[in-house]
Amino acid sequence: MKSKLLCSLVITFCLVIALSGCGSNKDEEQSKITITIACGYSPTDVGCQIIDKSLDEFMKQNPDIKIKKVWFTQQYWTKLMTMIAGGTPPDIFRLAPDYIPTYVQRGTLESLDKYIAKSRALKLEDFYPQTLYKYKYDAESKTVGQGPIYGFGTDWSPDCTLVYNKAMFDKAGLPYPTGSMSWEEFRQTAQKLTAGEGGQKQYGCLISDISMLVAQNDGSVFSPDGKTCLLDSSQAIEAFQYIVDMRAKDRCMPSIGDLQNSNLLQLFQTGRLGMFLSGRFYIPILQEQVKGFKWGVAPGLQQKKRVNIVTGPFGWVMSSKTKHPEAAWKLMEYLVAGNCEKELAKAGYNIPVIKKIAESAIFLSNPKHMAGVNKVFMDEVKYTVPSPLTPYAPTDRWQKTVSDELDLAYLGKQTARQAAVNATRKINQLLVEGLR
Repeated sequence: MKSKLLCSLVITFCLVIALSGCGSNKDEEQSKITITIACGYSPTDVGCQIIDKSLDEFMKQNPDIKIKKVWFTQQYWTKLMTMIAGGTPPDIFRLAPDYIPTYVQRGTLESLDKYIAKSRALKLEDFYPQTLYKYKYDAESKTVGQGPIYGFGTDWSPDCTLVYNKAMFDKAGLPYPTGSMSWEEFRQTAQKLTAGEGGQKQYGCLISDISMLVAQNDGSVFSPDGKTCLLDSSQAIEAFQYIVDMRAKDRCMPSIGDLQNSNLLQLFQTGRLGMFLSGRFYIPILQEQVKGFKWGVAPGLQQKKRVNIVTGPFGWVMSSKTKHPEAAWKLMEYLVAGNCEKELAKAGYNIPVIKKIAESAIFLSNPKHMAGVNKVFMDEVKYTVPSPLTPYAPTDRWQKTVSDELDLAYLGKQTARQAAVNATRKINQLLVEGLR
């Protein structure tokens, strides 16, 4: 009897311990702070993979914080706005910096200044200033580049750096570009690279960023206060004329129809495009996709000034509705200035936003990256300025206006000057609406 009673007591004791342990684990899980993070996600994208893995590592290092990942593989902006409008915004989410003014005016974003002031891991002077510019916004004066800071990009690039097909240069008997070409040098080179007719015609170049040309010609898309479009200036009209002549007169750029049938990558990888302008982020894509010929990178263009453009960088922002701002900031620090940024640098995904990382062996002289490429892009940094941004008109709307007017000029339905003047008039109408 005694042995049976003892056995029963032991079993009961074990059950109590086991049940209490289960309760303890459940309570421990419930006591964790949950931070929701959202971004557009592609399972095959190296950057997305690194972010995903870094979040898992963060949770291991911070067992009191649980991260809820909200990855949208399609319609990211629409679904993000639905979450925000529904009162359940993510604590941290990915944002294009051109949206900062709009989101700040709506009260959606948390100012990060007070967190930065206390941070030991993250100092503003450690960043390339071009990457911070669009994340600063003074809502009272509606001034971009000033006031509180609302986010941080994670990687960036001079987005108008030259990429060229070495095989086409060899065939045309041309030396590979090594320095920054003037507009005229670039045009002459493009003309010499253009050959053939019909569906297999080889085109010398492709330029798609008119704002870069305007800046290189010492002009501006907007007035300093962002309230007036200046694309009807003589500097801008000359830029319009240059790009229209390259496509409509010289025919050394693909036509509108060509680009409907084949995108930039298809034209380049099939050996039908000699030169185009792009950023460091495009290099991994080219390494994977372009086979059968050698290609290289070279500095961007210049005219009255040598200017490159950065259109981003995309980055992380914090919701003003977060219930756990300190934990959300801790995660943001990790993503922007911690191991995640170093892993992105190792992968050669883009230029790190933190100068010390970008200029270290992790990125600049990493032997796993394509030889010489990082230095070309890094040398462009000092010539790189943020792309135009006004808080009074959405970037996609004014850019489409410019694109539509240029298309009419390409088709011969108006002159380059008329395209510039008409684009200016229509964009100023958008600005008037935004000023109300």
